[in-house]
Amino acid sequence: MSVSTASRALNDNPRISAATRRRIQSLAARLGYVPNYNAKSLTRGEANVVGVVFPPSQSSTQGNPFFIDAMRGINRVLTQRQYVLSVAIGETSDDVLANVSAMVDQAKVKRFVLLYSHEDDPVADYLRLAGLRFVIVGQPSVSHDDDYVDNDNVAAGEAGATYLIDKLHANRPVFVSSAVDWPYEQNRRQGFKQIATKRGVPTVETQLPRADAPIASITEWLENHPNIDGILATDDLIGLSFYQRWQQVHPDVQVPLVSYNRSISLPLPNVNFHSIDLYPERLGAAAAELVFRKHSTEAGHENRIILPFEQLN
Repeated sequence: MSVSTASRALNDNPRISAATRRRIQSLAARLGYVPNYNAKSLTRGEANVVGVVFPPSQSSTQGNPFFIDAMRGINRVLTQRQYVLSVAIGETSDDVLANVSAMVDQAKVKRFVLLYSHEDDPVADYLRLAGLRFVIVGQPSVSHDDDYVDNDNVAAGEAGATYLIDKLHANRPVFVSSAVDWPYEQNRRQGFKQIATKRGVPTVETQLPRADAPIASITEWLENHPNIDGILATDDLIGLSFYQRWQQVHPDVQVPLVSYNRSISLPLPNVNFHSIDLYPERLGAAAAELVFRKHSTEAGHENRIILPFEQLN
């Protein structure tokens, strides 16, 4: 066989007959042949790598189980395509941008999955300007037509509030978000308020302070709101951190907690804790599949995917 015939057969090119493809692929398997994907990358001018971009953070955000599970889904899809993932992280947006630009310039990475979104993100701006393929896990900026995979976070907020108010009988719930107040948190707050308004339930809101913020600020807030009888938090880790501080201020008062991500696998003693699973591994896998499709600017196109979340009963 010629080199070109063998190459086409190994790549399952339909121009080569099925019988010839089977003969060459069978021989390659017996010889233990493994394709040189780096060489293929040089030929295409693109590495067999997808960059996975974490939100900029000065804390341990990167260790959040949501992101770990999302990466598990991404990696499963990439492995099937003989791609690998490379992670971009940093404390600031500038740090993350420098990491991403190095991937593009030095490693020829041309596909990315962003595990976050917010307005005026310099990383997304850079990728758009460079004409590179990327998909967002989360709600995209309203200013752009980026492809994305997400849950319906307004509906998720409604589901959490419904369970907290109707099933756990909270009459004075608090909504707790992070200090960043990401778009998904804003949407869950919207759903929470909609249900609370329908039920005629008064609500309060607060944000969990950053790790370097003085403890006195949240302690004073908790002391001034002793009548809270339920917590809806935007994330399991945020909810449990807030609950822990609540218990420090009100050690004899237990309140139910509803949050998101199903990050805690072990039962928590003495905590009436309920978590809504957002299936992050499915989100990651869908984003990884989507990054290999062409971008579409058509409204309602399948390149904008909304996946279901768990319903608490």
